[in-house]
Amino acid sequence: MGRKPVSRKVKPLGPKNMRADIVSQWVGARRPLNLNKNISEASAHIEAILDSIGVRGGLDEERVKEAWSSLAGELIAKQTEPVSIRKGCLTLKVLQPAMRYHLEQLKPGLLRKLQSELGAENVTSLRLTIG
Repeated sequence: MGRKPVSRKVKPLGPKNMRADIVSQWVGARRPLNLNKNISEASAHIEAILDSIGVRGGLDEERVKEAWSSLAGELIAKQTEPVSIRKGCLTLKVLQPAMRYHLEQLKPGLLRKLQSELGAENVTSLRLTIG
């Protein structure tokens, strides 16, 4: 018992469809989608990324280091280093635990000085780590 052949309706190919079929057979696949269609430049997203990690316009590392060394004084500046500022929290690396304890006592005054120098919206807290 033989099967009846399935009849398929085949659209006649025009020159454009024929070319696409020949190219797809030669390449092994249909032409790829436009890969550049949904691409955007990184600069379009940088502001949103910086806002999401808490860096708000224009507070650079050198300015923070200069402000810290002038506000803290020579002795404290030699024992500490500003490491990062994220979401308004300035993290300072302190070399010795005794200095960290001393700075914990001075923290409110240092924070006020930093806020007056760098802006209260830029520095909202101070974090001390031993390193």
